[in-house]
Amino acid sequence: MADSQKFESSLQRFEQALKLVEKTIAKKREEEKRLKLLETDKASLTNDKLRMDRELALVRNKAQELVNTSKQAAGKIDSAMARIRQVLHSNSGE
Repeated sequence: MADSQKFESSLQRFEQALKLVEKTIAKKREEEKRLKLLETDKASLTNDKLRMDRELALVRNKAQELVNTSKQAAGKIDSAMARIRQVLHSNSGE
């Protein structure tokens, strides 16, 4: 009977160890799934960042074009106003 009890005790310990191994394997599989999802998310975020970087570069270029156009327009307005002043001054007889 003592051998039977030892066998039962050993069998229970073995079953507990087996359950622990099964839980560990299940946990490992879940972690691998989560890692794959995170890698997918990372790739998606990286692509989004690259796209936004390109879009930002385009916006910056457009902003610089607008600044240059504004400067040119201001220069032309100043020049036109100066000519108008000259005409007005020459027509006033001063």
